[in-house]
Amino acid sequence: MKTSLFARSVLILASAALAGCQGTHTQSFTSDVHGDIGPGHGADSKRWSAPQQVFTSDLSNADFKPGSWAWENGLLVAKGGGDIWTKESYGDFVLNLDFRCQEKANSGVFLRCSSIPDWLNSAIEIQILQGDAPDRHLVGAVYDCVAPTRQIEIVPGTWRHFTITAIGKDIKVTLDGEQLVEMDLTQWKEAGKNPDGTANKFTKAYKDMARSGRIGLQYHTNRVEFRNIVVDRL
Repeated sequence: MKTSLFARSVLILASAALAGCQGTHTQSFTSDVHGDIGPGHGADSKRWSAPQQVFTSDLSNADFKPGSWAWENGLLVAKGGGDIWTKESYGDFVLNLDFRCQEKANSGVFLRCSSIPDWLNSAIEIQILQGDAPDRHLVGAVYDCVAPTRQIEIVPGTWRHFTITAIGKDIKVTLDGEQLVEMDLTQWKEAGKNPDGTANKFTKAYKDMARSGRIGLQYHTNRVEFRNIVVDRL
């Protein structure tokens, strides 16, 4: 029997939630995002394809300014000087990654970017930010559009785990197994305005955002590190 996209995404989210509850993340997560679900759901399963590494070890599948990003001891490190983008586009997917920030770091995860030169208006950004900020700029927020259900402190030097699901119009963000955001893009009907009437920065209504595009990681200020960056196409 054919399994729906929703059912498959629930299974993947369940796996990520279990990993988040453990408090530590190992390379086994990278190789088998479904490993905690049970037999028949891992990288060797005939039912699911193996999760894909978002960025290769030589970064040959990425677009970025030379010297701005590098792998160091298994970590993808922002060195300064710009963002990093996949060359491939992704439509419906579940993205899992760990991140660790230095003090006052500001970063984010970009989804479905359709124009890198105009990323602000053509990519959905899931925020990574430490310290005081407006609620729609806190960690886990859909930047300037949706606040997380609560503020979570991001302690410098501490690993955190994101699970980000994009299926059609629906975006969900989970941090360490706790869902922080559930967004229906079709509710954003006007450019520059959120459904509650508050303003946002964007010249495009989010209902019109591309349903497929590049995945990116942002460098804004200070060092940020990523690991276990894997994506499951749905």
